[in-house]
Amino acid sequence: MKHIALLFLILCMSTSFSQNSHEPSSNFAVNDTINDSKVIAFADLLQTSLYELDTTFFMENFDGDAFANKVILNDEESLKKEEVQVFNEAFKVGFLGKFDIFPLNIVKSIKNDASYDVVNYYYDELQRKYHLLFRAYSDEDGLNYHDYQLNYTNEVFKIEDIYIYTTGEYLSDTVKQLYMINLPRTYVDDINLEENRSNSILFFHDYQKLIAQEKYKEAYALLSNLEGDIKDQKVIYIMKIQVASAINEIYYMEAIDELLKKFPEDPSTQLMAVDYYVMLKDYNTTMASLDALKMATSDTFVEYIRGNLAWEFNDYEAAEKAYKAIMIEYPEFEAARMNLLYMYDEAQMMEACIDMLNDFITKEYYTKQDLITFIDDTANELKYIPTSEIYTTWKEKK
Repeated sequence: MKHIALLFLILCMSTSFSQNSHEPSSNFAVNDTINDSKVIAFADLLQTSLYELDTTFFMENFDGDAFANKVILNDEESLKKEEVQVFNEAFKVGFLGKFDIFPLNIVKSIKNDASYDVVNYYYDELQRKYHLLFRAYSDEDGLNYHDYQLNYTNEVFKIEDIYIYTTGEYLSDTVKQLYMINLPRTYVDDINLEENRSNSILFFHDYQKLIAQEKYKEAYALLSNLEGDIKDQKVIYIMKIQVASAINEIYYMEAIDELLKKFPEDPSTQLMAVDYYVMLKDYNTTMASLDALKMATSDTFVEYIRGNLAWEFNDYEAAEKAYKAIMIEYPEFEAARMNLLYMYDEAQMMEACIDMLNDFITKEYYTKQDLITFIDDTANELKYIPTSEIYTTWKEKK
């Protein structure tokens, strides 16, 4: 169990071993207005508590047993073995004792000026489960989404699992990999598992060894030559992308291309698709990927990303439209306002810069003196407005 704490620190970046762990427990909720209200209240309490830098609500409302049962080997054949039962209990204790690292990482990000906001909720008819979609965003880490699957026990909602967009897998799948890697090979030889599952466990041991030795091309070849059902799982494609990024850009681009072709309709792949098409300098497809992401998440914040990328591609008109939409929808989000000002400056749209400065003052975002101090500071990286005649006139005007 000694590796669990270290490995769990990188859960949000990890890939996974998928064994139908997305299948929920048998605790179902009826889709009605009463439960809608409960879920909305739950989302508000979760978001508020995290912004208050408190993980207590998260941990008290995390269904650890239901989550752990998705991870461990608990089929009839495995549970006949006492060694497996002992290992399962030790893993559950070790894992659940470290699970607070997940909400603590969210709190740490918030302390570093990241945002973590509920976007919407929905009911999955197939699972008969409610879900909450949260958006995580920071300038450093970019955009991510956490889709909380909620369990329903004794008329109370609890967190059962979390689907993380940047990995394209449920968190229980990620932990499944840790479980399989830590499962001693002697157990694999001892338990009479079906052949394809046994081979999968052995594969992850071999893969982990190659990664530890930094033999990335060999690890990539191992992933590329897999046979059976495991080779078509999304986790394998994501693992190939991660390994390829350590080899060179050609491997990396090809690995992403494989993922997008294999899972073209998967909302989580759209995050990776955006970066992929930016690297290809394909503006139209980049914007189409953003459209798909916005449709999948119903998240209007995607317009901020659109503004940034449109600016990067020198489409100032599209960038201006996107930034202005964000300024209306999220009036307290300062980055959109400042990015638009910088973009106007780069495009030498001096009158638009002055209009923005006046708007800042009218809406009481800043005082005129605040703006003058900022613009006159040579550290601000504004290129043209500080020395422009129109700014000098504006500054001197009472």
